[in-house]
Amino acid sequence: MSESPFNAGTLPADDIATDAEQRRHRLFATADQLRLAGRGMEALHVLAAELATSRSGERHRALLLGRLAQIVALEQPTTALAGLREALNLRLDTGSRGTLLALVATIAARTGHPDTDALLRDAGTAHAASGDPTSARHLALGRAARSLAHGDLPGAQAVLAALDPDSWAARADAPSIRAERILVQLGLGRHQDARAATRQTPDAADVPLTGLTALDCLRMVAVGELPEAAALAVTTLSSGSADLSREVRALLVAVIGEVRYRRGEHDDARAILRTCLAEDRWPDRTMWTFAFCVAVRDPALSAPAGLLTTVVADLHRSVRSLLPVPHFGPRLVRAAVAADDTRAARRVTELVELVSTRTPVPLWHALADQSRGLRDGDPDALRSAVDRLRTTAARPALADALLDLANSPRARSGEARDAAHEAAALYARIGAPGDQAIADRRCADLAATPRHRPSIDEPPSRGIGALTPAEERVAEMLATGATKKEAARSLFVSFHTVDTQLRSIYHKLGIHNRMQLMRAWERTRR
Repeated sequence: MSESPFNAGTLPADDIATDAEQRRHRLFATADQLRLAGRGMEALHVLAAELATSRSGERHRALLLGRLAQIVALEQPTTALAGLREALNLRLDTGSRGTLLALVATIAARTGHPDTDALLRDAGTAHAASGDPTSARHLALGRAARSLAHGDLPGAQAVLAALDPDSWAARADAPSIRAERILVQLGLGRHQDARAATRQTPDAADVPLTGLTALDCLRMVAVGELPEAAALAVTTLSSGSADLSREVRALLVAVIGEVRYRRGEHDDARAILRTCLAEDRWPDRTMWTFAFCVAVRDPALSAPAGLLTTVVADLHRSVRSLLPVPHFGPRLVRAAVAADDTRAARRVTELVELVSTRTPVPLWHALADQSRGLRDGDPDALRSAVDRLRTTAARPALADALLDLANSPRARSGEARDAAHEAAALYARIGAPGDQAIADRRCADLAATPRHRPSIDEPPSRGIGALTPAEERVAEMLATGATKKEAARSLFVSFHTVDTQLRSIYHKLGIHNRMQLMRAWERTRR
């Protein structure tokens, strides 16, 4: 690439007299070339210098700030922060200064910087002095990012609700607003709303969509659309689009690695994830936290690199990376327990419980129960997690919780077998044959366990009390009018599983048909 004429941060003299729109076009093209050449700070300085010298009107200024914000979003945090701080040394109008301060605060909030609150106060003071609508939008994005970093999804939702990404004034900021809203929807478990939002086509033809595509891939991973997630991530990553920021690339790598592990393709997963393990500098490594959360399930990657310690430290700065994919939190606890790292298990559990307190929805209550159950070896907490996850669309999280219950030494043998069978069936449905094989091995282990005579502490072999939790759920659904097919669909198990459980229910209750089941169930509820 040839040397840019804008290296010094000012426009050549022969450009000064050109038409304002043509001048802006050339300016943006130069900034983009600099960014693509790995000179992001220079690109930011070019735009900031034009802000400091421009007399072309409010519209020109708004477009300059919009393009500057887009480049900031595409750069890694250290480059973006350094470029913005350098730009603040220029002689800017109060509105532009307020916007740049808000951009600095937003980056700090996203990475969990300890100075976030002070930076937001400075940005708020600058905005109060200017009353500029652009700085107001970015200040709101900064406050929303801070709420997300602390696990306060309702707070972030309230702030973002006041922003209109469809207005002309917010055209350049629309991708950031939409992306933050989708992240909130994912964190709240509103996956259908997130799906609809990622498929909305913005009016502006030049608005990059790759960030929304990456979030859609995370949504697919969260709900168990694994083949679709991998296909979209691979296609987007191999497209060579200039809009692929480092953060978007990191998200796509995490998605591909996650799906390959769940398929049992461990060598392929390690090959793509090893590209991110070299990043060890904070705050730039925070964009790889999603990928680190995938890698911790593999001791071959996580143990030598000390990934668990790194991830836990970064999540204590910001829990943002735990929000879109529900099973990441319990996975970290599971990895900590396996490594006998009680401190890490406790710290992650506390973080998940913090989010569940600030975002009191069934999804996060379930994740908090699951994390506690793993940390304490408590089957009651795991049962509660399974029951709550059944009310959500987070099928991989449900399958993982079922397998956790099956692996719990304190779970009843029949309960453990049912949980393992259900986990295997659910893994098969979401396209995770690798995890299915793990669940199948657990089924085989439990089946091979010698049966022993029940003690007085064990449940009876006949009657309602003899039913396992899985059988109770089937019995309740069938006794209240559901068909076997409807019960299988609602419980995320196969028709064959429901049929097998129904035969066991009939045997334990000493009955022979559905009418007798309805009467027996009604008697237990009186």
